[in-house]
Amino acid sequence: MLSREKTVSKWSHSFRQFFSVDGRKIAKRACFVYYQHFNALLYREARSLQEQGFEVDIITLKQSRQEKLFHVYQGLNVYGIQSRLAAEKNLILYFLRLMLFYLKATALLTFLAPERRYDLVHVTAPPDIMVFAAFFPKLLGARIILDIHDIGPELFMRKMHVAEDQVIIRFLKFLERISARYADHVITVTDFWKDRLASRSVPPSKITMLLNVPDNELFKPVRSPVVRNSFNLYYHGSVEEHFGLDTLIKAMPLIKAKIPNALLHLYCGKKGRAYAECRSLAVKLNLRLCIIFHGGVPFYDLPHTLSNADIGVVPTKDSIFSNEAVSMKALEYISMGIPIVISRTKAHDFYYNTSMVKFFQPCNSEDLAQAVIELYYNAEEREQQVRNAEAFLKKHGWGKSKEAYAGVVNSLTRGR
Repeated sequence: MLSREKTVSKWSHSFRQFFSVDGRKIAKRACFVYYQHFNALLYREARSLQEQGFEVDIITLKQSRQEKLFHVYQGLNVYGIQSRLAAEKNLILYFLRLMLFYLKATALLTFLAPERRYDLVHVTAPPDIMVFAAFFPKLLGARIILDIHDIGPELFMRKMHVAEDQVIIRFLKFLERISARYADHVITVTDFWKDRLASRSVPPSKITMLLNVPDNELFKPVRSPVVRNSFNLYYHGSVEEHFGLDTLIKAMPLIKAKIPNALLHLYCGKKGRAYAECRSLAVKLNLRLCIIFHGGVPFYDLPHTLSNADIGVVPTKDSIFSNEAVSMKALEYISMGIPIVISRTKAHDFYYNTSMVKFFQPCNSEDLAQAVIELYYNAEEREQQVRNAEAFLKKHGWGKSKEAYAGVVNSLTRGR
């Protein structure tokens, strides 16, 4: 146990480090709260605040049960307060885990806030009500950002197959509204969701749209020097029904018939019902020799992993939720100079064009296969995609979004 003198010395050092002689705070501090694992999205935004001179804490999910409660990653203080090894299909379990995380995050923020004196708390939804976990920091003067990366009512409708006129959806829209009003500012990731939120929950002046683009310092063109005998198709990320991995697997027999050396690499977590169904489908179609289930990859290893890809495939389905979502994996492929085959959802059709991606109709495995085959036999089109994607990134890349995010943060914390 520390002696009284050592304890006083410790707190005195902390005071001198973060306060000037007249008691004014020197370093700004921020905390992120996200019901997800520590990923590229969190890293990107947290690092941008570090560059602005913030000290950053992150409250998130553990990558595994063995992970420690607290660790430091590149100067970021990461608190993994709960495990979540698979997506929930049971409604009761889904809400229980959400509420448990909410209570833990609230308790930790309440514990940290008096010492840390946060200037900013950035809460990523879903769930929208996670923003209320920051009530004590807000009482102490922190400004609150609600970051709606997945729009809650529509996500729930897709996830639980619930109709829009159900009581639970009206209740979720109510929670979205009060959460958005409680926050000092709202961020979302597509123009469609910005318009939807403005129409039902929050004034347009209080919303900023930041396209969900990856950090170009992490994801940049790197091609593997290894000579390969296979033509590598890649899919990475979550395995849930609306991501359409089953459509891609069903397309593989058609692809193999025209491209005998085609090999599909799947980098995704090996948990959950959707993953098990995809494994079973691959076995049923006798595709064990041309599909490799690698398991998940930490975000910091992902660029190296993707460097072996010839084509990235984004087979998103056109549900009420995913039709207006922009796949971050598509933007990661684009950032790394990897040609992509992507479903023509409403959002994808809005942000991309045929000069930079190869479209196919959502849920249509034959159309997906044809798109891959055409791209395989047209190296010039693949190269043209990469060149046009570079122009897209200059206009919409993380550099632009980071500037806009910094503007939001500065406007909220100026003078603190």
